[in-house]
Amino acid sequence: MSDPVRRETTLHLLLTRPGGAEVACRTLTVDTPVYYGEHVLEAARAAGVDGWLGRRLAFARRGVGEDGVTRTTCAWQLFTPELPDTAPVPDELRELADAARAPTRTPWFGPHWHAAALAWLDEELAAQGRPRLGEPVVLKHWQISLLWRVPTSGGDVYFKAVPEFFGREVIVTARLAAEVPGAAPPVLAGDERRGFLLLDGCGEAGGDPAAVLRQLAQVQRAARPLLPELNLRDRGPAYLLAQLDALFSDASLHADERGPHADALTPDEAAALRARRPALEAALERLRVGPIPLTLGHGDLHGGNVTTRGQQVTLLDWSDASLTHPFLDANPAYLCPDGTEPAVLDAARDAYLREWTDLAPLDDLRALHADATLAGEVYRALGYFDGIQGAVEDRREWAGAHLWHLRRLLPEPVSGA
Repeated sequence: MSDPVRRETTLHLLLTRPGGAEVACRTLTVDTPVYYGEHVLEAARAAGVDGWLGRRLAFARRGVGEDGVTRTTCAWQLFTPELPDTAPVPDELRELADAARAPTRTPWFGPHWHAAALAWLDEELAAQGRPRLGEPVVLKHWQISLLWRVPTSGGDVYFKAVPEFFGREVIVTARLAAEVPGAAPPVLAGDERRGFLLLDGCGEAGGDPAAVLRQLAQVQRAARPLLPELNLRDRGPAYLLAQLDALFSDASLHADERGPHADALTPDEAAALRARRPALEAALERLRVGPIPLTLGHGDLHGGNVTTRGQQVTLLDWSDASLTHPFLDANPAYLCPDGTEPAVLDAARDAYLREWTDLAPLDDLRALHADATLAGEVYRALGYFDGIQGAVEDRREWAGAHLWHLRRLLPEPVSGA
């Protein structure tokens, strides 16, 4: 087991009152992750500052020192009922202070959303006889979702909020949870209009790759009767083929990237990727005309979107749900650590494919799965390129996220200029 990352983050808290124009500052040094908003409120409370999260205003990596410590700087907006004794905003943070005052389209970045969400949460929990026992713990707080762990008298539950462009998750999660065992966490309550989900716990994070892929296949097959009412976006092979021109364009491959993902492709990398296009097109065409019908796709299946309790595997996070070729989701590499033995990956693949052997022989399915493993990177890249990137308020965090998946299509590192 690898040693935990040693980190040191300079955490700037830009404090504002709801409805007020004044911004104050408190700077802390923390050794916990804060990028997704986790641990920020706990650090603030330890420093005597109570409040709730607004938006992350900045994040920068400063590198790893000779002492092996990873150093970063992060700035978060906090709303507070009253401004505590704090230092004035230093000149180098003035631009961030101005950003903290700006209006926002992301609901939970606003000053009054938090109280309304808590009121809804408490009402739903009271109706189920599971009153809240403490403050929610922030697990994620960013443009594409909010996730809290909430202590209740009946154990922890999870409150999730999604923006309008991911609103399908509320419908898909509720229908899957009701109809297909292990397809989604148990849904205690939902509000489609506001994008709210209240979910019960369903085990520990992660799962055996073979068991996860077997469960994925069973969910994909069981979900076919539900497709008409789910109103899913088309992300099948024909759609992917139609998007290759845009995805392989200069604007896409050289996207300026300032977020946590890959840098723009070099000219040599872009040329090598475009050279793979004929193979991609052939793979997508074989998937399009093959014997496996389109069905529910997850779009972002990895080890962090799975839980296990006993023998029951449960799939999480249906924000990217679509109508697609099922094999595009089924890449075991996304469920295993880097360097996993090929035999382990092959065993997980075959556990998945055996759920489809009534439609084609196993060897034929393996060939289609190889096509899907290649084309699956396009499928995942498009989740950003023609999904998140055009929908979020601040695109900078996501501008090059699709390039990480496209780089995986390069068979060998390319020497660049």
